[in-house]
Amino acid sequence: MPATFNNIIVWRHAEAELANNESRESDLARTLTSRGQRQAKRMAHWLKQYLPKETMLLCSPAVRCVQTAEALEHKIILDQALSPGAKLQEILDVLANLESSQLNLLLVGHQPWLGQLVTHLTGFSGAELNIKKGAIWWLRQSLNQSFQYTVISVQAPSFLAK
Repeated sequence: MPATFNNIIVWRHAEAELANNESRESDLARTLTSRGQRQAKRMAHWLKQYLPKETMLLCSPAVRCVQTAEALEHKIILDQALSPGAKLQEILDVLANLESSQLNLLLVGHQPWLGQLVTHLTGFSGAELNIKKGAIWWLRQSLNQSFQYTVISVQAPSFLAK
């Protein structure tokens, strides 16, 4: 992973319609519930206050992730590799191949790979982390160690005023 990202922010998609387990395509087509839409708007409102201008937003192509990201009203780059079921190494490969012109990265995606990425970047690789729906984990690169990140904020829709 390049050491060029000052901040890596991970945002799990908000609450979505239940899966019907029929196919991968139907899973990708799941939409946000009305509660999920409110969660996405609440988190986007918070993010807009703090998100650095030079932030690349990389998003899973799943409709629920795109709808979550759209609440931010920011340029969205879709990446098939960020789909549900992605493996941590696939995510790390995507990050390693990104253009280094951006200093900050916002990823909108899924469990379990979001939680695995946070534990990997913070050095707690053996731990299992479940990021709640709609929640944001903000990581900042450590000044002392390259490729090591520190959690500077965790926000969830339920934490924020309505």
